[in-house]
Amino acid sequence: MKHPLPLLLLTSLLFSKSLFCQKIQENIAINNHFPEWAEGIVWYQIFPERFANGDSSNDPTASQVFVNRTAPDGWERTSWTSNWFEQSKWEKKINSSLRDKITMRRYGGDIKGIIDHLDYLKSLGVGAIYFNPIFESISMHKYDASSYHHIDANYGPDPSDDRKMILTETPDDKQTWKWTKADKLFLNLINEVHKRGMKIIIDGVFNHTGTEFWAFKDIIKLGKSSKYFDWYDIKHLDDPATSENELEYKCWWGYKAMPEFNRTKDDLMTGPKKYIFDITKRWMDPDNDGNPSDGIDGWRLDVAREVPLGFWKDWNKLVKSINPEAYIVGELWELSSDFVGKGDAFDALMNYNFAYAVNNYFIAQKKKIKTSDFIDQLKEIDKTYPDNTLLILQNLVDSHDTERLLSMIMNPDRQFDSNADESNSDYDPAKPGKNERQKMKLITAFQMTYRGAPMIYYGDEVGMWGADDPHDRKPMIWNNMKYEDEVIDSSSGFKKGYGKYKVEVDKDLFDYYKKIISIHNQSPALKKGKLEFIYFNNDKNTFAFKRSFNSNGISDTCICAFNLGSQADLISIKESQRAEELLSSENYTSEDGCLKFMIPSNTAMIFHVKN
Repeated sequence: MKHPLPLLLLTSLLFSKSLFCQKIQENIAINNHFPEWAEGIVWYQIFPERFANGDSSNDPTASQVFVNRTAPDGWERTSWTSNWFEQSKWEKKINSSLRDKITMRRYGGDIKGIIDHLDYLKSLGVGAIYFNPIFESISMHKYDASSYHHIDANYGPDPSDDRKMILTETPDDKQTWKWTKADKLFLNLINEVHKRGMKIIIDGVFNHTGTEFWAFKDIIKLGKSSKYFDWYDIKHLDDPATSENELEYKCWWGYKAMPEFNRTKDDLMTGPKKYIFDITKRWMDPDNDGNPSDGIDGWRLDVAREVPLGFWKDWNKLVKSINPEAYIVGELWELSSDFVGKGDAFDALMNYNFAYAVNNYFIAQKKKIKTSDFIDQLKEIDKTYPDNTLLILQNLVDSHDTERLLSMIMNPDRQFDSNADESNSDYDPAKPGKNERQKMKLITAFQMTYRGAPMIYYGDEVGMWGADDPHDRKPMIWNNMKYEDEVIDSSSGFKKGYGKYKVEVDKDLFDYYKKIISIHNQSPALKKGKLEFIYFNNDKNTFAFKRSFNSNGISDTCICAFNLGSQADLISIKESQRAEELLSSENYTSEDGCLKFMIPSNTAMIFHVKN
């Protein structure tokens, strides 16, 4: 079914703004706020500082990184291809753990680096990109924003000039806002993404800011006389007459670097709410002409449950009024029918419950759950959300907040996202081997065939590994670069996994990702079809499900089977058609009205049923 919005965009010059806005309202009613383009789309998550350094002239300087604190002597940008656990000269001078030193590093990833690799993502089969925060901030993760209406200057071509320009604005007056060079480069990125037929969403961190955020800084300077004083929940101001800093304020989970916006029970305060609404319009319709084609295609909302639901409902109305096809996805780690599926807050969520089920069944060994229990865990998700929501849930297994998938497989039998760092003396940070990579292929095959929108964390497709934050945020591995070996010893902080490991693109794994994504993208059934579990065997750890699509004259059926056991299983499915197994290109013919096949141990099979 064609989307009505792209047709309008092609002919927008022929229509008045009023007609365009009228059509938007009609589309909202038709689509019930659910963007059809997101059904079954393949997502790719990018952590901008670590994806690609396309412009070394904008690399952060010590004064830009260590704001209001002393920079380590000799600090400089870390080499992209260096050994992750090797301490540079400036790091050796600091008396702290390697973990702390790693958080001080910068590798210089930027927007140009992303633009330079959009064709790579397109060739991989990616349909949509989710960016971790890109707004002005002093940290490498940028969840402590200094502003929402500007892209981080170090992601653009002229950081110094951009920051001078920002100082000429009145931050809470959108009429004074200018477009920096970094902003304009980001708008070009949006255009380049759209030219390739892909979508783009960005992180909205609206629960808290950084201490360098302009409104918070004004409070520090002027105290109660600041017009932004009610923007934050200030418990106690500093007394300049004393040597101590008595400043107290509500902050995210006790992290003083992240003061929270003030709020009522059901909403944010008027000041921050208006500002967030203004920046929402800025990035969704940059030229403010009523046509959102030059803006982002949606938002991922950080710590979504910690922001009042009333705010999200009002914000949803704004977003959908700008672009009814916009995609709103929340970071919600639990089943969340109160936020998702009703069309008035979020369209979808990052489907961590999918990840929990995968961890408990595909990855666990001693604590592995039964096949039937695995299916029940997935069905619990099905019961929580309507069908159109299930097709657009971001089905991820790892992210910037977890250890990488390969390292999860290397360290089984743990609760998801727990004990995955140096504090666990049994954790093995070594490079995963052949068996782990085969398990990763099975998980990826399941991710690309199960109902929903599969999401890849950058670098998984080339075999990147790493423990939890910060080790899950290593620089991307590119084919045209030569990397130093990763050397793990006692100085790493880990107690296991010591050795020297080659860092390079895993071509076999990459080719598999490319093939399985292509299979997903070419099948209406795998992208948008209904799902039915049709077989399972608890003793042999095998199961199969059917994906079927029948709409607008298109009929497509796939049968997907998985064997996680130690022995082969003969499976017989009632299906009186011929079928091609897509991973091997072998053809099968039904016998006595049944499709019969032997599935080997540790194998996935994907059958396309032929009419």
